[in-house]
Amino acid sequence: MQYADPAEAGFDTAELAAAKADWENLSSSAFMVIADGAVVTAWGATDRRFMCHSVRKSFLSAIFGIYWDRDEMELNKTLADVGIDEQGEGLLESEEQARILDLLKARSGVFHPAAYAGRTDSRPRGSEGPGRYFAYNNWDFNTLATILEKETGDSVFEAFDEHFAQPLRMEDWRPSDGYFHYELDKSKHPAYPFRLSARDAARFGLLFAREGRWGDERILSRQWVRRSTALYSKDNEQFGYGFMWWVALEPRFADHGFVAARGVGRQMIVSLPDLDMVIVNRANTYRGEGTEYQELLNLMEKVINARTGEAVAAPRLVPLADVTQPPRTAPGHRMPMADLAGEWPHPPAPLGLPQQATLRIIDRGDYLIVDAPFAGTFRHYPQEDGWFLEEDSLDRYLPIYDDDGKPAGLADAATVAQAAIAARARGDQKAARRHLARIPAGEGTQAKRTSRGSPDLSIRIADALLDLFERPKRAEKNLQSLLAEDEVRANRVEGRINVIGYQFMRADKLAEAQQVFELNTRLFPQAFNTWDSLGEVYMNQEKNAAAIESYQRSLELNPENRNAEAMIERMASGGGT
Repeated sequence: MQYADPAEAGFDTAELAAAKADWENLSSSAFMVIADGAVVTAWGATDRRFMCHSVRKSFLSAIFGIYWDRDEMELNKTLADVGIDEQGEGLLESEEQARILDLLKARSGVFHPAAYAGRTDSRPRGSEGPGRYFAYNNWDFNTLATILEKETGDSVFEAFDEHFAQPLRMEDWRPSDGYFHYELDKSKHPAYPFRLSARDAARFGLLFAREGRWGDERILSRQWVRRSTALYSKDNEQFGYGFMWWVALEPRFADHGFVAARGVGRQMIVSLPDLDMVIVNRANTYRGEGTEYQELLNLMEKVINARTGEAVAAPRLVPLADVTQPPRTAPGHRMPMADLAGEWPHPPAPLGLPQQATLRIIDRGDYLIVDAPFAGTFRHYPQEDGWFLEEDSLDRYLPIYDDDGKPAGLADAATVAQAAIAARARGDQKAARRHLARIPAGEGTQAKRTSRGSPDLSIRIADALLDLFERPKRAEKNLQSLLAEDEVRANRVEGRINVIGYQFMRADKLAEAQQVFELNTRLFPQAFNTWDSLGEVYMNQEKNAAAIESYQRSLELNPENRNAEAMIERMASGGGT
């Protein structure tokens, strides 16, 4: 429920309006403030499921609390006691002595590669004993999910659903919104990504703000909530770490008991038990967006300071409205649903790209269920224009057919664009244009745009770069136009062009790679990496003078570029590639 008037919750409405104006300038897709158990304000797509990223770790920490409260989880058990091992040569004897408690604190001393790695504070294997050193490393966090299943027989998603989603009456969560992400070349222990809406995330935050109580029901003991959100390690001047919770150190937050579940893109569930408040931020990482960090913290401070008093005795409450229009099957569509059911290589074989995984597609009549081992399970709804619209991400997928007209799977427009570039890199211009022709005009612009999103850059960049070799001025003009759009992030364009340049290098199309990298330096003359890449392609063509000049320019822009220093020294001493 939501306060009909935030003033009745004890908030200054003018200050909240100023906070909302600040939020509208951030790359945030949803933001909520809860006080005394009801919604003070809610901005953006609060009922849309976004990726949680590392917020998942606080979920797992809470699940461990369920079993600890029942005396069914012994935190002093070691990895050896539980029977945890690893790929290849396995764990060191010293690593096997790490306790479950050490993993919860990110102090295991195990510096083994991990799936879904992200930030990794690593040291040489065996250099630190268990409990001695704080190291944010997904190996600890992933392995805890394996330990949960070994010790209780429950998977993380089943346990979350039973112990939190159902009793907290989450509205949008489904067990299929989690999946296990394997990278067996690194570790046998998978990550466990979640999708969750802001309003369901707020329920989880409120449970911790209320020290484990939900209404009249106790879900977690006060002892576990306090123990898991206590400070055990200092990470920087702003935050320390508990049991997979971040603990604020700055007085402007620490004075209110601020603890947070945090993830990539500045996903954040903030619990403020001293104020009986919760703040939630969600960013649309489906589109590569991330909320600006310091600006988000400043916004949270402004919201906290907007509370000037207590709520009135009987505030008027109204239901929090749904704001997102979920995808629907378009009436009158003519999609071959049943023909797409089955298992398919991904990317589809007719695109000519290396197979990365196998998609499993189930026909549900009005929609498809697509299970991808690298992304999870999503419903796909057929549209009138021949595409499928994916729930939550709102990505669009095209049925791909082979030369005989038989279905071969699904692919998004960015993958088709990648196939076009790969074909051009092989020298097959005809296939490149054929692949790009699969994508309707405008698919990378208006068709992919959302109110707070950005167009799919991969498509537009691929289209422009295929022109580069025949109409270079037109290609450069189109990319300059792309950069002029407010919603486009220049570093994403720069990085994508650089990736394409390396596609040509790997295909031994050095002249084409040179054209791509030279274009990138004209578009981004102040980016050191563009000059570093140009130097590499010059060096591969034994154009050492030009290579040295490019590497020197890169060093001027970034004096810490050790690669440029090494390459210049190699060429100066007469060495080649």
